[in-house]
Amino acid sequence: MLDEDARDWLAEELGATMELAGQAIRPAALSLLMDDLAHLPKPVLQMALARIRAEHKGAILTGTVLQYADHALGRLLPAEAYALAMNSQDERATVVWNNEIAEAWGLAAPLLAAGDKFGARQAFMEAYARITGEARATRRRPQLQVSLGYDAEGRTRAVQEAIAAGRLPGGLETLPDDVREQLALPAPRAALALPAPDVQADSPAKAEALAKLQTLRALLTRGMPRAQRLLKVRAWQDRRRTRALKAVAQQRVDAFQGTKP
Repeated sequence: MLDEDARDWLAEELGATMELAGQAIRPAALSLLMDDLAHLPKPVLQMALARIRAEHKGAILTGTVLQYADHALGRLLPAEAYALAMNSQDERATVVWNNEIAEAWGLAAPLLAAGDKFGARQAFMEAYARITGEARATRRRPQLQVSLGYDAEGRTRAVQEAIAAGRLPGGLETLPDDVREQLALPAPRAALALPAPDVQADSPAKAEALAKLQTLRALLTRGMPRAQRLLKVRAWQDRRRTRALKAVAQQRVDAFQGTKP
């Protein structure tokens, strides 16, 4: 769970991302979205929101952020997971996957062994969708698993490819000790996450959005009762709208006075 400081950061970062996307910031919706995402680690949220700003088009919903967070957690799309599971059929190949893929493959592999390739794929897809859906609902993260193949030279290459593809978010530091020994890697110093992208204000638009959200961040503190928090946020938004209307009115007055002889 995010602590109070991290929740303040999330309110600011998420609100700025939504505003940059042209999405209205509704206090109740933003509060609910924060609650839905509060179980994710801050580095994962940083990576997910950075990718959303760079790649996503359209409304930002809970499912949007979770989809991008899945990649940062090492959770694959169904087609990617199935292709990886198929590689496990080659006993020479080293496969870096997770418990969700392995569980789904355990249900599909007997069908493939019986010669029903189409049925195996269908069974895998259905099982994987159910398993990952339950994991998201119960906020369980995928657990890394490494199946070492007979090809010793291909082991390190497979791990490097997994890191590049995002299947090993913590890098070499998160590999199990027995796998590290067989790969002849040094002992881990700590379970470190990959560095998150720089999310400092890098454009006038983002800087302006962050400035506007300073007050909103203060209002979205965790200790404030929900009803009181929403009322204060709505009042803050009303003041913003009033200032905007006054600015438009002043522009019209100035334009009218400029047309006088």
